[in-house]
Amino acid sequence: MTRAPLIALIDGPLAAETPGLAARMDLCALHPRAAESPAALHASHMAAAIRANAPAARILGISIFPGRLATSLATVAEALRRAAESEAQIVHCSFGHGEASPVLAEGVAAVLAEGKLLVASAPARGAPVYPAGCDGVLSVQGDARCTPGQWSLLDLPGARFGACPGGPGAPVRGASLAAAHFTGLLARASLQDGIEAMLQTPAFTGRERIGAGGPHAA
Repeated sequence: MTRAPLIALIDGPLAAETPGLAARMDLCALHPRAAESPAALHASHMAAAIRANAPAARILGISIFPGRLATSLATVAEALRRAAESEAQIVHCSFGHGEASPVLAEGVAAVLAEGKLLVASAPARGAPVYPAGCDGVLSVQGDARCTPGQWSLLDLPGARFGACPGGPGAPVRGASLAAAHFTGLLARASLQDGIEAMLQTPAFTGRERIGAGGPHAA
């Protein structure tokens, strides 16, 4: 029987009772009330969106946001290195930095060199962000055509894939949640027909068009 995939979620701190939490690493000094912080709220919604599509997925929480949704490039790079060294099959980043950085590129390369998939959010408007803009990263933006269980092949300059940007009762919307939904779909596919088979069957192809059917966290 194939073991449930382990996903390295690089984000805010996850509570001990988070469903599927296998372990947690804190790479920053957390705020005294970290459990109630914007970073913790963001991380909890990312974990829930991942597990909405892959209930069996296990999560390695790597905390890089101390309370607010901002951190240093050095912390992000260290988180990527830790994820590369872990047993995680998929590494998830629902955040982006506005400029390419050698230290960030090195962290991405370390993850990819270990044969892991790296998913990162990419906003639908504006300039590219990183790590989504790095070669080999599965970049995802919101696509309103998609339900939480669907994804689209966009092949846009800023994002290769699209996925559902929201969900019932989810206060967090946009590229962050879309990327988390996509990560969950990858995790589910790894237990079923395989990720390569999944990537051949998008629900939609091409950019979303208005009128056709409709580092900071991205």
